[in-house]
Amino acid sequence: MSTPDQKNQSTSLSGSAARWILLVDDEPAMRQLIETVLDTQHWAVRVADGATAALATINAAPTPPTLMICDVLMPGIDGLELTRRMIAKFPKLKVILISGHLMDLSWWPTDLREICFLTKPFSNDQLIAAVRQATEPEATT
Repeated sequence: MSTPDQKNQSTSLSGSAARWILLVDDEPAMRQLIETVLDTQHWAVRVADGATAALATINAAPTPPTLMICDVLMPGIDGLELTRRMIAKFPKLKVILISGHLMDLSWWPTDLREICFLTKPFSNDQLIAAVRQATEPEATT
C-alpha cells in the first residue's frame, strides 16, 4: 500500500487552503488521470489507493476534505462503506462516487441515493462540472 500523496496541499479550492479534495481509487492510472484534471482547475488534491489510506489521510489532516471522489469497487473496504463512514464522521462532506463496473443503479442503497455518481469512462468536463457543483458554496448546506 502506498502512502497517501499529499504533494498538492498548497493549492486550494476557491482560495481557501483548508479546502481540499480526497481522491480514493485503487487503480493508479485512474488516480493519476483524475488528479491531473483536478490540478488543471487548481483544486487541492490528496490521493489514497484505498479506504485504509483514505482514513489515514483524514486522520493526519488538520481539516476534513470538502469533497471525496471515491471508486465504488475496491479491495477491502469498498467505496460505499467508506462513504458511509466518512459521512457519519463528517456530515457535510460532499461525495462523488465513480465506477466503471456499475451501470444499473436500481439496486443502489437508499441511504446513498442522493450522492453524485459518475460512470467510468467520464469526460474531463463531466468530472469538472460534478466537482464544481459539489463544491459551490450553496452545495455545502
